[in-house]
Amino acid sequence: MKNILIYLPHHTLAMSACLIKDLFWVASSYASANLNNQRDAQTDPGQHIQLVSVDGQAVHCSSGNQLSVDLSLSEAGKKVQVDLIVLCAFWGAPKTILEQNQALVPFLQEAHEKNIPLAGFSNGQFFMAQAGLLDKKEATIYPLVQSAFQKNFPHVNLNMEKAITNAGNLYCSNGIPSSCDLIVAMIEKLYGAKIAHQISKEFLIGFERSYNLSNIEFDGQKYHGHKDILAIQVRLEQDYGQAISIEGLAAEFNMSPRNFSRRFKQATGESPSQYLQRVRMEAAKELLHDPDMSISQIAYQVGYDDLSYFSRLFNRYTGALPQAYRDDILLMPSQY
Repeated sequence: MKNILIYLPHHTLAMSACLIKDLFWVASSYASANLNNQRDAQTDPGQHIQLVSVDGQAVHCSSGNQLSVDLSLSEAGKKVQVDLIVLCAFWGAPKTILEQNQALVPFLQEAHEKNIPLAGFSNGQFFMAQAGLLDKKEATIYPLVQSAFQKNFPHVNLNMEKAITNAGNLYCSNGIPSSCDLIVAMIEKLYGAKIAHQISKEFLIGFERSYNLSNIEFDGQKYHGHKDILAIQVRLEQDYGQAISIEGLAAEFNMSPRNFSRRFKQATGESPSQYLQRVRMEAAKELLHDPDMSISQIAYQVGYDDLSYFSRLFNRYTGALPQAYRDDILLMPSQY
């Protein structure tokens, strides 16, 4: 089971904390049910989705209520395995809230060094910035606190045009709708696309999921400082449906194919061909949610004339043929 820590500062928004806890709890429950082919009465998802406060005491919410928590920050730091840390939104003067949560700084720094994903919701990214993790990196924030954030953290590259950002396992969302999108993306990251779409279908009716995991993860591969490679990544993500020659792309940027491939893999962790294939497969996964598009239409739209070849690649990438993947998503039975 995946272990998720949800950090609640005092004056947290109860709506934010409870929504995050409930959706991850349901996702964990579904994952357990799928693993055992039935609901396991002995498996309590609540043991894996835990609320944390600085001292382990109940948290006073901005609305006047109290929320009990499972762990103190020091207890959370002793957990052997953590798969995600979520930073809840708060209400109040950021300066005061940050002063009350100074102990969170080394905790987040250590988590980031361990490559544990961190997700700030609405204004929870103030804590990541306080720890220095967002310096010279892209972030977004709840619009009403934009000026305060920029004043306190001028070295963060704040991009208010994006509702969600990922700066290398540092995720930010700028409000309630985007936070729901980010929750679904994190559920996909931890539990897979099937459960993520099931959560979206059953619990977020009316919310348009405009960000999928692949888009967010591709953003996270762009903090390498190589302008030419970044431009090539953008080109591949925009023109993936066209016939793309890696040799021609290398020549366009005045590089030999060998040097181009070496520099691209060094910067992104993947070869240009692998990156392009992943872009195409992720695009195909999203298009398969549209029942009006045939498999051959989807194959052609993402850059493949040969349907058989596309199907083999898709199966290798996802573990399922395109039609089976579509059936699994669209014909997914409700848990109710």
